[in-house]
Amino acid sequence: MGNCIFLSRPKRINSPADATGNDKILRIVKSDGKILEYGTSILVKDLLMNFKGFGVGISKGITSQYLPPNYELKIGQIYYLLPCFGSIISPSSPLTELDRSGSVKQIKVVITKQQLQDLLSKKVSVDEMLLGVSKGAFDDFEPTRIWRPKLETIPEGRE
Repeated sequence: MGNCIFLSRPKRINSPADATGNDKILRIVKSDGKILEYGTSILVKDLLMNFKGFGVGISKGITSQYLPPNYELKIGQIYYLLPCFGSIISPSSPLTELDRSGSVKQIKVVITKQQLQDLLSKKVSVDEMLLGVSKGAFDDFEPTRIWRPKLETIPEGRE
């Protein structure tokens, strides 16, 4: 009996496509994690015909820049299907710039049924309603006033 030495060269893996041996497949990763595979290269606009309200990026995340509609998705690469906010967003769109700078904020507004009816019938714009809500939100707030309970004092005594 003796010692045995086995020499081998490690295989280098540069991308997930190389790991599976399928570098002749175009992969599209959807926002839910599912992967679409295509055997040929396609244009972004052809892919987006089946996915309204989405854009294609080279990395996942909100800061990813959307690829133009005439961009050819190449075999062996991985692309990400990203949801668009609003209509189709071009890479030079002002909304895309706002997303990258982080100045877009999402808020939750609680309104009455009457205010909802006014919004739906176009009597009031969203901006006017938000201005009205923000004006009335802190009208009764006085930072210098000391809080005291509004209960009457309960006398303690012997019965």
